[in-house]
Amino acid sequence: MTAYLASIEGKPSHSRRQDAWKAMKAFWENVDPVVVDELMSKSYRATRAVSDSTARYELMQLSTALNWGVDEKKIKARGKTWLPLSPEHEIRHLTRTEFDRFFAEVRAPHARLYVLLGLFTVSRPTAILQLTWDRVDFMRRLINFTPPGHVRTAKRRTVVTIGETLLEALQEAYKARTSIYVIEHGGKPVLSIKKAFQAASERSGVHATPYTLRHTGAVWAAEGGVSMAELAQMMGHDDDRTTQKHYARFSPEHLRSVVNAIEGTSPRFRMKA
Repeated sequence: MTAYLASIEGKPSHSRRQDAWKAMKAFWENVDPVVVDELMSKSYRATRAVSDSTARYELMQLSTALNWGVDEKKIKARGKTWLPLSPEHEIRHLTRTEFDRFFAEVRAPHARLYVLLGLFTVSRPTAILQLTWDRVDFMRRLINFTPPGHVRTAKRRTVVTIGETLLEALQEAYKARTSIYVIEHGGKPVLSIKKAFQAASERSGVHATPYTLRHTGAVWAAEGGVSMAELAQMMGHDDDRTTQKHYARFSPEHLRSVVNAIEGTSPRFRMKA
C-alpha cells in the first residue's frame, strides 16, 4: 500500500487515499495479501464506525493496491476482497435547524469562515482549503476556485457568485488576513478542517463533515426550485446527470408533471364524501 500510494503521488486523489490508509493501516498493515478474503473484509467493516460508502471506498482502495502489487510484481498473489453494497443516492445533509445548531458550536474564526464557504458555494473541501485571496473578486462578487496551472479532472473547479452573508464574512476575514490563503490559522494554510468539524459535532449533537456542507447547500438549492442544470454548473458537474441522480428528488417539482399526467383531470378516482 505504501508503494502504491507513492506511485500516485501526483494525482488529485492522493491526499484522500492517504487519509483512507491512515484509517485502514492498523487493521491491514501486517496482513499477508494472500489471506485477504470476504470474512476478513467483513471483519474490517465491523470495526469502522463509518457509512457503507466510506467503508466501500476504503476496501476498494485495498483491492486496487493489491491489483497494483500483483501487476508490479511486488507480491505474487492476492486474496479476494468483499465490498459493502453501493448505497443508492446516499445524501447526508442538514436541515436548517440542524445547521444552526452545528454552526453555533463552530468556534474558531477560520472554521466558521470555512463552514460558510462550504455551504454557500457547495465547493469541495480541497478547493476551499486551497483558495487564495487573489481569486476572490470583491468588485464583481465572484470566487474562482481554479488555481493557476490546475490540471482539470472529473472534479471540476468552478467560478461562483458571492452572496450577501458570505460577502460580509469574507470582507471581515480579508481585513484580518495574515496569509495569502482564505482559510488560514496562525498565518499558515489549513491543511485539514476535520478536527474542527468533529469538535463542533460533539458539542452540538449534529454530525457533520466538510462534505456534508456541499450536500446541504445543494439540497437547499433543489428544495428552493433551482434547476438541475444550474445546480450542476455551481457544483462543477460536467452535465446534470450526476446532479439529478443525487438531488432532483429534493425539488418540489420533481416528477410533478408525471403525476399530473397520470391523474389527468377526470374526477372518477376521487373519494366519495
